[in-house]
Amino acid sequence: MAHYRIDLACGQLELRTVREAQPLSELLGFATRQNPRRGFLFVSRVLGKHVPCAPAVMRDTYERLADGLGEADGPLLVVGLAETATGLGGGIADTLARRGRDDLLFQHTTRHWLDAPVLLRFDEAHSHAPDHILYAPAAGLAARYRATRTLVLIDDEITTGRTLARLGAALAAHLPELTGIGFVSLVNWLDPGARARLAADLPVPLRFVSLIDGTFDFRPRPGFVPTPPPGTNARRAPAQPARADLGRRGWAMAGCRHSWADAAATLAEALTARGQRSVNVIGTGELAFPPFRLAEELARLGLDVLFQGTTRSPILAGGAIAASLHFLDEHGEGVQNYLHNPPSDGRRPILAYESAAQAAAHPLPRQLDALVWIPPDFAEPG
Repeated sequence: MAHYRIDLACGQLELRTVREAQPLSELLGFATRQNPRRGFLFVSRVLGKHVPCAPAVMRDTYERLADGLGEADGPLLVVGLAETATGLGGGIADTLARRGRDDLLFQHTTRHWLDAPVLLRFDEAHSHAPDHILYAPAAGLAARYRATRTLVLIDDEITTGRTLARLGAALAAHLPELTGIGFVSLVNWLDPGARARLAADLPVPLRFVSLIDGTFDFRPRPGFVPTPPPGTNARRAPAQPARADLGRRGWAMAGCRHSWADAAATLAEALTARGQRSVNVIGTGELAFPPFRLAEELARLGLDVLFQGTTRSPILAGGAIAASLHFLDEHGEGVQNYLHNPPSDGRRPILAYESAAQAAAHPLPRQLDALVWIPPDFAEPG
């Protein structure tokens, strides 16, 4: 067992790891939230969200977690939790599909409204933006969805496990053939007793897959009161709607037709002509897996590429967060968003948006002098 003590502005974390498939220092940094519900934050160094990360490191993470799933009984339904695990979930599903699994669907929860039937809603108690929506699958995927035998729920970390357990129990009611559930995360802070209690509340056997297992304690710093985030979080009707074809209503990952290579080749040619071979690809909000694939292809073509994403999570500078930009969200809901550790080393930013209208209305491309990339339209899933 390894023991770590982390001093933060909000207090002190004490970590005890019982298994590290990857060294803790490579996997995690730490920071202070601007959130009275929970003051500390585990900051992944391999997720490509708050900390810029090389696509090859992200793919290696997906491979390691996919290894942990082994020969899971199919068909599989892989669900990533918004917003942090939309990319992680898509990457693991894509890795499994690359290994020949054609029996899996991928979907992610969302905080955006679509003109589509809602399957279920739930909250994440410690999150800055707690509401999750899981939509009913697209019509062409409904039969495959109900045939699911293994449900794989993915988040970046598991601290109490209650969010995943609530989702697993609720979703199991819609999956009559279900025989098992997997909770997949980068780090899992549940002790054996907590794992057993979660498993007892689920209708089918539960297994855990992670890169680090352990436990932690947190001692708040007396008198520390987080400063309120700038701006507003009073949500209004979106001016720029969310797309349904990017994972919110399901993807048959093995049959997903895309043009990542063509898009990357065109962009790489334009960048090279300008003498720019060092870039940061930046996904916005829940849009993570498609721009990751763009970043991966740009790296394959020889560019020096890092990937990261914007977020709703307000975090104080310090620890793993060197600096932050803040701005209103790309959907026009009036929600404060952030880009932590923004590009500062001469890399050319490439911002990914769900639509050209979002990009045109958003201040960040001008603020960063960024190129803009829009994912291709995907056919109706299934």
